[in-house]
Amino acid sequence: MAARRRRDLNPILARLGLGDIGFVGKWIGISTLIGFMAGLTAVGFDWLTRFMHHRMVTPTTTVTGEGLGTSGGIPQGAWYFLLFLPLGGLLVGLLIQYVAPEAKGHGTEQMIRTFHELGGRARKRIVALKAITSAITIGTGGSAGQEGPVAQIGGGVGSIVSDTLKLSAKERRMFLLAGSSAGIGALFTAPLGGALFAPEVLYRKPEFEGEAIIPCIIASIVSYTTYTTISGEPKRIHITQDVLDSLATRDPRELLVYFVLALLCTIVGWAYVRTFEGVHRTFESTKRIPEAFKPAVGGLLLALTALAIAPYAGEHGILYGGYDLMADSIAGKIGIGVMAALVIGKILATAFSIATGGSGGVFAPSLAIGGLLGSAVGTTAADLFPSLPINPACYALVGMGGFFAGVAKVPISAILIVCEMTGSYDLLAPLMLVSVVHLLLAQRWTIYDTQVSGLVESPAHAGEFVVDVLDRMEVSELLETARKPTLVHQNTTLRRALDIVAEAEGYYFPVVDDDWKMVGIFSLADVRRIFNELEVADLVIVRDFMVDTVVTATPEEKLSKAYALMNEYGLHELPIVDPETRTHVLAMLTRNNVGAAYSKRLHALKGDEG
Repeated sequence: MAARRRRDLNPILARLGLGDIGFVGKWIGISTLIGFMAGLTAVGFDWLTRFMHHRMVTPTTTVTGEGLGTSGGIPQGAWYFLLFLPLGGLLVGLLIQYVAPEAKGHGTEQMIRTFHELGGRARKRIVALKAITSAITIGTGGSAGQEGPVAQIGGGVGSIVSDTLKLSAKERRMFLLAGSSAGIGALFTAPLGGALFAPEVLYRKPEFEGEAIIPCIIASIVSYTTYTTISGEPKRIHITQDVLDSLATRDPRELLVYFVLALLCTIVGWAYVRTFEGVHRTFESTKRIPEAFKPAVGGLLLALTALAIAPYAGEHGILYGGYDLMADSIAGKIGIGVMAALVIGKILATAFSIATGGSGGVFAPSLAIGGLLGSAVGTTAADLFPSLPINPACYALVGMGGFFAGVAKVPISAILIVCEMTGSYDLLAPLMLVSVVHLLLAQRWTIYDTQVSGLVESPAHAGEFVVDVLDRMEVSELLETARKPTLVHQNTTLRRALDIVAEAEGYYFPVVDDDWKMVGIFSLADVRRIFNELEVADLVIVRDFMVDTVVTATPEEKLSKAYALMNEYGLHELPIVDPETRTHVLAMLTRNNVGAAYSKRLHALKGDEG
């Protein structure tokens, strides 16, 4: 099969100019191709979202920011969001229900599901449909980010390229992640953080999909370069040079304040995830509302919430991805009371936009919530402890990374993304503190339900770890726990054999000759087939119904080989024979023996044994 795949792959790679550069060169070439294509799709997706926002919604509503309020109250055009948001939700609902159900929800979660459960294969239409549905959701004012959708879109590019080149399922999963990382690295202008995001976000525990890291780095670099070259956008979030120059942790006592921020991130993160899940369950279980209309209802609820908060929050609001909130939190332009209201409003807005069945990402809204929390803690601490050199901008940035690290279980990626945003590692220590504390306290919930606990639990790795662990063990280690064989002489009558089987344990019974050498084997199934032949029970002997060819293993063989033989031939038990004679049976290895040995060794490797 592998040889055939290579024959299919080589002509295609040759046309791409990659035919003579070896195995490593081919994967570099494919990663580069995926990165370039993902960069182009990121540019197209960003343009489509901006077109919806600036060319269709803004001219009608006259609202240019994320908030619907001004110093003079609520502008008349803001009320149009009561029309735009439900209409956008309805259109998205119809597209999802009748064209692409996998475009529903936040794109990263769908990408994770594709990796674990679908062999890394995404339908070709998802690239265009996810871009369209998410652009409509975000462009009409939905509280959703572009990064989640672009992770699914980029992953779709990686999947399509893999299928075109007829790669294996394992390779397809690897390049699915490469495409996702490329999309994140491009649209968030964070090539390293984006490269590690996709391999890290798959698992709730701090683990990586190690084999995919190199392709993800290559694809992310190429995608980032492609996106920034075409868009001219060097940074996703613009931070003034004065603020960047002031970023530092100058007093060790500030770590106590950052610890308080970590605790607050945990509390609000729990409320964020539970609110999202609650809205999702409510809308999923509601049968009175047609599926296609549920995102429209969510859009209406979002519009009402945005209008309700507008008189208090003013120009600051809960629409769109939340980039204005991030920038204003860092710049210290929002009062503490308003920030508290915006945190609650943004949680509700994100749930109404996505959990009701819309299409978008939770990446940017999560960063916005974290930025608001951090700025509020920093501003409060500065007022309470004037002797400390507290800069609220530092806390806003640390809050962004620390909050998302905990709710999404991506501490490394979140830390790197904030460092890349600022171009500095001066906040590395508080970022690590807040991210790790939040992660440790928030192990029981996550914003991505499709995450699995770790590599061992992933369906994508089903069987890999069993073979890997068993390959370190020999059959001889199980001889003491294996079942003692019940040997039956080849001349034993059927009647006597029935008596032996009735009193013995096990499913298979080795047949031996006068020298106790194995000449065959029979099973309970063989006995059942002739059980009714009682009239000849004293005439039929075991040799008449035994199987001559016996599959065996020896003590010095790897346990993985014995397990493979049992799977290949569908055996419940396997005779373990003397390696010199191959005919003297030492024990009967059962599947339960293998399973118990695997479990014990796995716990030992994890350090769980007392």
